Amino acid sequence: MNPRRAAPRRGRPRDEDRAARRDALLEAAMRQFLAHGYGATTIEEVAATARVAKRTIYTTIGDKSDLFVAVVRRLGDRAVDPTTADGRDAADSLHAFGVRLVRLMLSDEAVGLHRLVIAEATNFPDLAARLYTNGAQRYIGVLRDLLAELPDDQLLLPARATPDEHGRQAEALFTQLLGEWHRRRLFGLDPAPGDQEIDAHVSRTVRRFVR
Repeated sequence: MNPRRAAPRRGRPRDEDRAARRDALLEAAMRQFLAHGYGATTIEEVAATARVAKRTIYTTIGDKSDLFVAVVRRLGDRAVDPTTADGRDAADSLHAFGVRLVRLMLSDEAVGLHRLVIAEATNFPDLAARLYTNGAQRYIGVLRDLLAELPDDQLLLPARATPDEHGRQAEALFTQLLGEWHRRRLFGLDPAPGDQEIDAHVSRTVRRFVR
């Protein structure tokens, strides 16, 4: 008599499958947005490309603007998520996040989405605001928190730096990390940089803020 086969565990695989389907959907949506622009992309086209029902998009993500924001956040997760669990000290975490951030912001996908929103900002101002909140503002918040974790004697900041000062320094650091490199990428003048270039640039930039 064969032993009775144990019932499969359904909880976690189901969650993983759901996450994989969502990731595939957002990848398909990003490709549609980049290929056709925001205004010309439709939920129907995204659903057909991702091989899901329109209703699935509406119930799991929302309307087209929600879908675009989800695409932006998914892209940003490449830089943000590892920061909370990399086990590094604050200075190393700051450098590591800077590298991931620059790599992300100068990638073809991020540059393409940035161009898209600039082109559509007049027609869809709420979209531009949501992109900023879920993009640049999100990354500046991470930089602010990492700067706040550093000992005062490591920071090139006024004594007893306040949270507001950390916020201002984070904005300045974010701006310098992107710099003219980002503008040239937006104009299509430069290719995406390599990892060694990015690492050296982040090291030089962070040294202007951290001893």
